Amino acid sequence: MAPLSGRGKADDTGAVQAQLRVWLDRYGPALRRHFQKRGAGADAEDLVQEVFLRLQVGASRTSIDQIERYIFRVANNVLVSRYRHDLVEGRPFRDPLTEDVGSPELLSPERILLGREYWNRFVTGLEALPPRSREAFLLHRFEEMTYAAIARRMGVSVSAVEKLISRALEQLAAELERL
Repeated sequence: MAPLSGRGKADDTGAVQAQLRVWLDRYGPALRRHFQKRGAGADAEDLVQEVFLRLQVGASRTSIDQIERYIFRVANNVLVSRYRHDLVEGRPFRDPLTEDVGSPELLSPERILLGREYWNRFVTGLEALPPRSREAFLLHRFEEMTYAAIARRMGVSVSAVEKLISRALEQLAAELERL
């Protein structure tokens, strides 16, 4: 996508607004999931709006290259701001890994140890992946990018992305089966 520039021209305001609508349609759902995974839950929609408010201010001042990276960097900054605000207000941070745990046996020492071993195996397997497979896998699974977006970002075909992710999944599954 071409960089957006809104440096003081009156007619650029309409272009900035149109581009923001395109970006909201394209990246809004991934941002909501990004915030929900990081414990924002009910606040996810508000946080998405905050990201696009900051984008509007930023887009009117300068051009934005590599919009996906920029949007998710802004999203992380919004989360940090929200966390700091919650600390000042005396509200505890909502951690999705510890909320609504349920029954005590879910946190038994055996269960915790098994989870740690599983996580260590996963990280070991992830580190052992070839760099391009690891990049494609992380972009798809953790940044929730589509295969097409990953292909554009990595400069390869969608078919190549499918193969990279498939190989990564096979290698990770083999590593986790050793547990």
